[in-house]
Amino acid sequence: MKALRGRVVRGERLGRKLGFPTANLKVTSGKPPRGVWRVRVRGTTLGERLGVCNVGVRPTLGGKRLVVEVHIPGFRGDLYGRTLSVSFLSRIRGEKKFHSLAALKARIRLDVAACQR
Repeated sequence: MKALRGRVVRGERLGRKLGFPTANLKVTSGKPPRGVWRVRVRGTTLGERLGVCNVGVRPTLGGKRLVVEVHIPGFRGDLYGRTLSVSFLSRIRGEKKFHSLAALKARIRLDVAACQR
């Protein structure tokens, strides 16, 4: 099982605008595997929860640098500055460029559903 630790930093807040807020991680240990993953997330104010983690450059947005972002279904707290541990449980899919933000949002909805099964 692959795992990493990282501190939650501010991102562009696009996930929030799409209805899937993410904790953007500045990775401090571990080498994250690229793609979209079902993960177990642990943190002091979070406890332990299942989530969906994207590791990649976000090609739909024209990204160039690698980002690690985790969506935790149902979580409504503030994690900025906190350290999270992320264990990669299973790969949902590879990174993909979508033709629109609406198509990306629809796929994220499917990814979250896959995580919760």
